[in-house]
Amino acid sequence: MAYQNKFLNRRQASMTEGSPHHRPASMTNGVNGTSNLSSTNHSPVGNAPEGMPTTLEHRMGLSRKGSKSYGEREDGSLHRKMSLTAAISNGISMDNEDYTTMNTMQPLAAILQRGDSLLRRTQSQRGNERSPAALRRAGTLTNGQNAACTPPLVDKQQFFPQMVDDRYLKLDYANQEFLSGHSAGDLLPRGSVEVTREFLSTLVTLLLNYVEMENDRSTRVLEFRHPKQLEQIVDIDVPDEEEPANLYQLILDCQQALQYQVRSGHPRFFNQISTGLDIVSLAGEFLTATTNSNMFTYEVSPVFVLIEKAVLSKMRELIGWPTGDGIFAPGGSLSTLYAVHLARHRKFPTVKTKGMTSLSKRPVIFTSAHCHYSIPTAAAVLGMGTESVVEIAVDGRGRMSVTELEKEILACLERDDVPLMVNATAATTVLGAFDPIPQIADLCEKYDIWLHVDAAWGGGVLCSSKYRTLAQGIERANSVTWNPHKMMGAHLQCSAVLTREPNQLFSCNNMSADYLFQQDKHYNVEYDTGDKAIQCGRRNDVFKLWLMWRAKGTLGFERHVNNLFELRDYLVSQLKQFDDFEMVLEEPECTNVCFWYVPPSCATLSGNRRYERMGRITAVIKARMMDRGNLMVGYQPLDDKPNFFRMIISNHASTKEDIDFMLEEIVRIGREL
Repeated sequence: MAYQNKFLNRRQASMTEGSPHHRPASMTNGVNGTSNLSSTNHSPVGNAPEGMPTTLEHRMGLSRKGSKSYGEREDGSLHRKMSLTAAISNGISMDNEDYTTMNTMQPLAAILQRGDSLLRRTQSQRGNERSPAALRRAGTLTNGQNAACTPPLVDKQQFFPQMVDDRYLKLDYANQEFLSGHSAGDLLPRGSVEVTREFLSTLVTLLLNYVEMENDRSTRVLEFRHPKQLEQIVDIDVPDEEEPANLYQLILDCQQALQYQVRSGHPRFFNQISTGLDIVSLAGEFLTATTNSNMFTYEVSPVFVLIEKAVLSKMRELIGWPTGDGIFAPGGSLSTLYAVHLARHRKFPTVKTKGMTSLSKRPVIFTSAHCHYSIPTAAAVLGMGTESVVEIAVDGRGRMSVTELEKEILACLERDDVPLMVNATAATTVLGAFDPIPQIADLCEKYDIWLHVDAAWGGGVLCSSKYRTLAQGIERANSVTWNPHKMMGAHLQCSAVLTREPNQLFSCNNMSADYLFQQDKHYNVEYDTGDKAIQCGRRNDVFKLWLMWRAKGTLGFERHVNNLFELRDYLVSQLKQFDDFEMVLEEPECTNVCFWYVPPSCATLSGNRRYERMGRITAVIKARMMDRGNLMVGYQPLDDKPNFFRMIISNHASTKEDIDFMLEEIVRIGREL
């Protein structure tokens, strides 16, 4: 029973005074710490049947798939096995802190209904009274008078009291009068240093509170509102007058944006591939925004140009290229656009000057049927058309079929078209599949085709000696897309396109703008990177990644990646043990874990009817999940499979307890349907 006691002790420790999950006395009845909120359908942990385990880790052993109704404990005694649904129904709740959070949340519909009623009643009482922002726009209120008015966000707190977390997003009202008496014209460069410091320090305090909130599991992942509802709550008007909001109103605007923005750094945000809140990366973003540097020439960004050169060299080293080139681009789709552009320029250099009409043969791109949509987008943008993209069938695990690829290449040659490029994916967006790069590379070399590897998601495995074999053969590619803002945890946006050979980007993209790229500068103009980019102005997306690398080293990134895969293994092991879930793909390659929730109503169903019902329930559970706000997991269909949950493990803040919470929450919502 030591295994169980370990988690009981952890739970008790989490409930001590000062813990972010500590419950005030007002939330308990004083007897065994049980909750006063009796309206819930879930029994508190203190009321669980005697002898019943109270932690997910221990109780998950109660319902192994295909097992008998009774099983033997370590001490030899018998216990009844049950599904997770049955466990919850029989009084086994989540951890105390999670139970408390769940029970203090009221249904969104009820909150909105009460809030809308209050809002209409108050607006009727006020008559023509308007918000400070509206009054300023009407010219009836000066910035100095703003402090006497109720700010819009404070106004909304009385309408939606359950949806506002005053612990973190409350403001220091001590400086309200000072900031209310100043506007943007009082800030540097023409204004006061004192006003500038007060304004920015207030904002930084608000942001630091937000960072703390994102890492507190007792807070919500989101405060969801439908678009029309949010338009009524948030003042999004874009004014025309010369004197817009004062500085305090700007702080309130920032506060309100944070209140209703999804907290993608929250440990229970699993909705997208890009998640997490790395503090060192955040520090890099602060500096990047402060310097506001353009990356097109060395003379404008000397330090950042050198840093980009060093980081790209390290990334090529991890790929396995001794030389080459690269550039940071605004996202993976643009990095892939670079790659398609490079492939076309290699085969048809005259298109750069004469256009696509100069071609007598049609270029063709081959890619997996499960590829990212940036491939057909690139074909459309570059004028080749989406019909120039041939999707190759995948096997049962979502990997491109090499046999089908060669068939399509031969068919292309027989039509007298030109095989231009093969896009192999290192971790597909949905199933996380790694295409067989070595075999694809063999075909590309055989037929003289440009090989691009889209490692936007899976590139992070190159940092791990344990998992880099998933991308085996990537060194044979001509170009690679790699997004450190995904598996490596850098802040958006942080994406690079890398090439095995040097000078290809310059040859493809240079336009020799004389006002930027003068050849008689007093330094080595090879450090001017702008003429190898599609863009002119280019943001500094590399500094935050470099700062992370300085803080972690490659070994630190390896530990980070390995931990994500360990969490994947834990989730897979839990899904396999419960009859409440069915996996879409057994043994996923990456940290994408796709599964269905199987409600009791599907027990007697089979075939298409069963999966259709599970697909419909998936969408409903996600909607309820958004309303509750304490978890986000994505869902989607794929091929002939109806909606399923796509669980992405990329957030370094997430733990096994967060995985447990996710499973319990899905079952809890499903049971309520």
